[in-house]
Amino acid sequence: MMIGFSIMMGFVSIILFFVSISLLKGNYSLMHGNVFDNTKDKEGLAKATGKPVLLMAFGIAVSGIVAVVTNKIILSAIILICVAVIMGIWIVTIQRRFV
Repeated sequence: MMIGFSIMMGFVSIILFFVSISLLKGNYSLMHGNVFDNTKDKEGLAKATGKPVLLMAFGIAVSGIVAVVTNKIILSAIILICVAVIMGIWIVTIQRRFV
């Protein structure tokens, strides 16, 4: 029953994994926004942002696996929300450091 959800989460996590690898290498062509425009160290901001994106990729993958194993969408949603909150806090601290 949860196979479709797991497949979708797998594809999303693969895309985020490749985006995070690109950011960790210092490629900042995917980045935009006020903090990015005002910083002088664009490559450093990209590298720092790659780590939370990698965390989100792993969180989404784990969420998809948990959905298939336990067959409960609520547990999967709780994992996704926890990882998203952690990633959001991490990104805000990174942005404050580069302002």
